[in-house]
Amino acid sequence: MQTAFVNAEVTTLDPARPRARGVLVSDGLVERLLDDRPTGLSRDVDIVDCGTAAIVPGFHDCHVHLTDTGLLGGKHDVRDCRNIVAILKRVSEFTEPQLYAGNFEEDRIAERRPPLRKELDSVAPGRPVLLTRVDGHSCVVNSAALALLGVDKFDGVERDEAGAPTGRLFGPANYAGQSEFLRRLPMEARRKADERAAQIALRGGITTAHNVIVGDAPLERLEEEYRANEALPLRVISKSCSTDVRKVKGLGRRVFGGDIFVDGSIGSRTAAVAHAYCDGPQDRESGNQLGRLYLTREQLFEVYDEAAEAGLSLGVHAIGDRAIEESLAAWEAVIAKRGPLTHLRPSIDHFEIAHPQQIARAARCGILLSMQPAFDYLWGGSGGMYVQRLGADRATIMNLFKTAKRAGCVVCGGSDSPVTPFSALLGIQSLMTHHVAAERLTLDEALRAYTSDAARLSFDEGHRGTLAPGYDADFVVLERSLDAMPVDTIKDTRVLMTVIAGEIKYSVL
Repeated sequence: MQTAFVNAEVTTLDPARPRARGVLVSDGLVERLLDDRPTGLSRDVDIVDCGTAAIVPGFHDCHVHLTDTGLLGGKHDVRDCRNIVAILKRVSEFTEPQLYAGNFEEDRIAERRPPLRKELDSVAPGRPVLLTRVDGHSCVVNSAALALLGVDKFDGVERDEAGAPTGRLFGPANYAGQSEFLRRLPMEARRKADERAAQIALRGGITTAHNVIVGDAPLERLEEEYRANEALPLRVISKSCSTDVRKVKGLGRRVFGGDIFVDGSIGSRTAAVAHAYCDGPQDRESGNQLGRLYLTREQLFEVYDEAAEAGLSLGVHAIGDRAIEESLAAWEAVIAKRGPLTHLRPSIDHFEIAHPQQIARAARCGILLSMQPAFDYLWGGSGGMYVQRLGADRATIMNLFKTAKRAGCVVCGGSDSPVTPFSALLGIQSLMTHHVAAERLTLDEALRAYTSDAARLSFDEGHRGTLAPGYDADFVVLERSLDAMPVDTIKDTRVLMTVIAGEIKYSVL
């Protein structure tokens, strides 16, 4: 079966032939690139006229939570609610016996906080409700959810002056609570959420998604999750975040992790930082102002070393400079023990508050950086959440994309959806419009972060991320070339068609 996609401006990202006018696909692979007037094609070749649109390699999202993305879509996304009354009204409108919703940000709510336990009880008495913060690193629950989840034994349950839970969960209590809450959702609801997320991906031109599976589920459940991911209509790289390397090896993949938590988030004030947050303690029950460090370098060394022994590559979640330091030091210790491990692709995901010397060390260690450019778009700049949490000076030395590129790091783009929109185009624009001009990437660099460079994270650079003969025919048809539009409109570019292995998975043509 052959299909010729013609009449297009093709950007291949292949230095041997950077541009073309069409793509000939055969049995799921790029057979050859076409000129203006392709000749020698068989009569039974299907012709798809792209109408002078643009073709680029299919986008990769290197860090996404598919199930959460689907669950928090539509009305379940409460970030448009500007006060507590509006959030409570939204909660009252749902009929699910167990309600999972959220994406709230305190700074966007008039009262500067989410609704608390008793307020949620007033609109959903006896029905478990969990609202997750936009970053997923804290949440708020009602009394029924507290009783269901049994999180009192965990650190991170916020309490009022009388010692009663307010409903807000941080740190271990948050992770345990959300994991248990989602585990109790019907499997049918989870699978439908995955399908919704997959359709969002296809509409945005995303052909490969790294599905980061938070927590440490039993092997049988992870195997079920991996099989369900394989059935979705895009390429999914399932990544368990278990630290049980033996279990992960049994899943038969070369990469895992992405959210093996070394720390938390800036928004929830749980990212592990070297200098105190500017706007108050990170959680009331401890008064800690430096965030939370969940794994030390000694603990990380054990996991890294066992993974290296097994030939597996893992990604850890490290946002604050303290967490990044622990991650780097642990990997350096593994290299000191074993020598260069160039056959592995370890990553630090997020990597937000990294100093230049830490970036240089990451480059020397061969650590890939799986970063989320839309973080800067949404929370960087004057008046943004980063300035509120960290101060203006520190906010200007975060998400150092260009510094990382200059140091020789491979920067891979992702959304962390549902934390930010499931959109590679928003990520590309964000890389080119960093609020510090010196940290902006060129269009070519930004595009590669979501295509050819991103493919390296999963060892796929030899057959994906570029359009060249013999490569997988994964590509996107855009309404026009990205270099033909103002940078601040890239995120709004229409995807006309998404093609995976030569098969049209989404089309508006």
